[in-house]
Amino acid sequence: MLNRSIQPTVNPIEHIDMVQAEKRLLSNGIPVYFVNAGSQDVAKIDFIFEAGTWFQKSNLVASLCNSMLEEGSQNFSAAEIAERFDFYGAYIQLVADQSYGYVNVVSLGKHLPSILEVTEDLLKRSVFPEHELGVLIDKNKQKWLLENEKVRTLCQKKFTQVMFGEEHPYAINNKLEDFDQINREMLVNFYQSFYHSGNCRIIAAGRIDESVLDLLEAHFGGTDWLRQTASMPEYNINQDAQKFHFVEKANGSQSAIRVGKLWVSKSHPDYIPLAILVTILGGYFGSRLMANIREEKGYTYGIGGFVLSLKHADYMVISTEVGNEYVEPTLKEIAVEMRRLQTELISENELETVKSYLLGEFLRDFDGPFALAGSFKSINDFGLDYTFYDTYLQVIRNITSAELMTLAQQYLNPEDCHTVVAGSKLI
Repeated sequence: MLNRSIQPTVNPIEHIDMVQAEKRLLSNGIPVYFVNAGSQDVAKIDFIFEAGTWFQKSNLVASLCNSMLEEGSQNFSAAEIAERFDFYGAYIQLVADQSYGYVNVVSLGKHLPSILEVTEDLLKRSVFPEHELGVLIDKNKQKWLLENEKVRTLCQKKFTQVMFGEEHPYAINNKLEDFDQINREMLVNFYQSFYHSGNCRIIAAGRIDESVLDLLEAHFGGTDWLRQTASMPEYNINQDAQKFHFVEKANGSQSAIRVGKLWVSKSHPDYIPLAILVTILGGYFGSRLMANIREEKGYTYGIGGFVLSLKHADYMVISTEVGNEYVEPTLKEIAVEMRRLQTELISENELETVKSYLLGEFLRDFDGPFALAGSFKSINDFGLDYTFYDTYLQVIRNITSAELMTLAQQYLNPEDCHTVVAGSKLI
């Protein structure tokens, strides 16, 4: 009989034998990275193009071009595309971020031939019908109007502008009039420049056997959509010299706060130990910021700190929303918690708690084929390999409070941070 009064032995995580992505090249040079894992006959296939906002010459072009891919192709109308995915219980997701445009499909393996047939047509032969474009622009305009009534949206927009400069592609600077300046020709030109085999990689996960790879070769390995790769544009970061910025939103009861600074890249030797430090500061529910500002002071329902890694820059940001009367006290306490990490050693109990949390999250990142593919993508995007995760485990196991204090003294100076507040007038 199991004696439940005895605590089970806790065994440290020394190494994870993860299923690593393999690589195959299609005949036209498209790299296919695939994770063959899982017991279910299901596959997720991500088509990734360097077609994010970094490459657009006018606001909204990258996101609208990506969204229009499912609105009609040479052989399928928008309704027929939707019906095909619905009929087979498949799923398509279109997303464009700062660096990439994504076309992600999920399907049962037995239905992949039918799903990839329509996916091929919308990728290679999208037609951007005028009526659907008008509907999409109107819908996005209404969404923009709603979002820009929120203090968190106004705060994040201003924060990115302060961090990178208003003209930088990482700055959110969309305006209402931008929607009226979009036309079909702009989207077609962007599509022809960036959505082609010379600018594509594929990440596949699930039951990926030779038959799936053969399907990818048959539908996407030809030269019929091979075009010249566009050159990579370059932009300079022009941070605002002013450290504090306020965006007024009249008649609001809450204010949004962003405090942050540019950060080291994933390839930097300090990146992983700094990830632990940021977790202690604000990266989980028991963090210093949550314990102080939410639990003890009651200024907010939630506050967090995290690092956003982009292809050409990284930044750390602390984010929260508070009542207008708590803005100044909250900013003060954020600085207090930064200073504490610089001047007080983290207790062994707290450090072990955070290490256990991070190891648990680490295991979650490799739980299942889709998670394995996502973990591969998060290193592949930055030219890293699986040794990054070996180093991650080693650093978590061996990091000390003294090392974290030294890092805090170097990277967590409150006076180095930019602060943006959006809300009613400061009290």
